[in-house]
Amino acid sequence: MLSKYKIGLRTIKTTLAVFLCLVVQLIFSMNRIDTFYAAIAAVVCMRETAEESLDMGVHRFLGTFIGGVMGFALMNIKPIIPYYTEGLYVIIVPLGMMLCICACNWFNKKSAVAICCVVFLSIALDTTLNIKNTLLYISLRILFTTIGIVIATLLNRYFFPYEEEV
Repeated sequence: MLSKYKIGLRTIKTTLAVFLCLVVQLIFSMNRIDTFYAAIAAVVCMRETAEESLDMGVHRFLGTFIGGVMGFALMNIKPIIPYYTEGLYVIIVPLGMMLCICACNWFNKKSAVAICCVVFLSIALDTTLNIKNTLLYISLRILFTTIGIVIATLLNRYFFPYEEEV
């Protein structure tokens, strides 16, 4: 009965990956919200094998990048869209999300769709962002997502290499 409550290897690897993200945050005096993106990427990318972690990481990175580019495009065109802030955004934002989904499909990265839409929406719906700080936000989001992916993949490859059961 107690065996169903044991702590598995993936739990240990994921916990250690988040710990390492937080250590990186302390070493480089990073903002905790930035570290949040690294930790989330580490959690999402931690898989049974390093190859699976890397594959998930590639999808996560591409989704973050595409969503960021699409969000940045929206930030640049919304000042010229009449009535955007008065309510037209309820049509424009879903159309932008549709473009995000189509872009992931065009690149044959369907597994990147969810994170692409999340990043796009986080930019499109954040009223504190503007053209100047959006580029910084996107750059930091990509950087910290990459840190989480790298930590999860390296941890999985070099400290907990997958060994098939015989």
